[in-house]
Amino acid sequence: MKFLSIFSLALFVCACAPSKGPTIKSVGVSPERIGLGFLPEQAEKGALFKYYQPTAESKWRNNWTSALDLTGVSWNDSRTATLISPSYVVMAAHFARPASVPVMFHDKSGKPYERFIAKVRSLAGVADIAVAKLNLPLPSSVKSYRFAKPSEASIGRPAIVTDQTKTLSVHQIAAVSGGMIRLGYIPEINPVYGRNLIVGDSGNPSFLIVNGQLVLLETHTTGGPGAGPFYGDPTIQAAIRAAIAEMDQ
Repeated sequence: MKFLSIFSLALFVCACAPSKGPTIKSVGVSPERIGLGFLPEQAEKGALFKYYQPTAESKWRNNWTSALDLTGVSWNDSRTATLISPSYVVMAAHFARPASVPVMFHDKSGKPYERFIAKVRSLAGVADIAVAKLNLPLPSSVKSYRFAKPSEASIGRPAIVTDQTKTLSVHQIAAVSGGMIRLGYIPEINPVYGRNLIVGDSGNPSFLIVNGQLVLLETHTTGGPGAGPFYGDPTIQAAIRAAIAEMDQ
């Protein structure tokens, strides 16, 4: 994974390993109290698909992840793309998907939708983000994610973390500094819910759960528990809006 700054590298080097502790239930910590009431009694890895076919029907798993709508994430290539409107996706600028590779989405029924990148703008001067316009909009059955608000990104709040293995992990917000956010592991929960992000995970999104819905928190720039551009930052949002306005012309 390419590191874009000394700050990013520092985040990677300082990332700690997940706790080897027991499940959250067994240590007497209320999962509801720390926003983890959706996790099962018995710790279970957050695999998203029973089977996945990039251009054909796929089957989502009926596990704790099924309550979370991940249809707006394109999983068919490690250069992940995340839908922010029916026609636009965001990616890592240093790990952006080329126009020659389809951008596949699957709705909750498993039906595939194929799109291609028609236009792209890099925000590398502002953040490790590329914004791309798709050749056709997606239907409402494929989820578009709003950006997390700064007021929602409180330290210690659980975050849903995705990776190239199509698996969800549960980390927490460790620090927010301007346009960057850093995640950390949650020591009270079973380590099966932690993921050490590695090369190839760049651009995969992290989310907050707000009123039962996923909102986009960051897309990975570094390894460890995760760190990347904070989508609640006004400067980043303004840059994304400007890129979209330019591509809409």
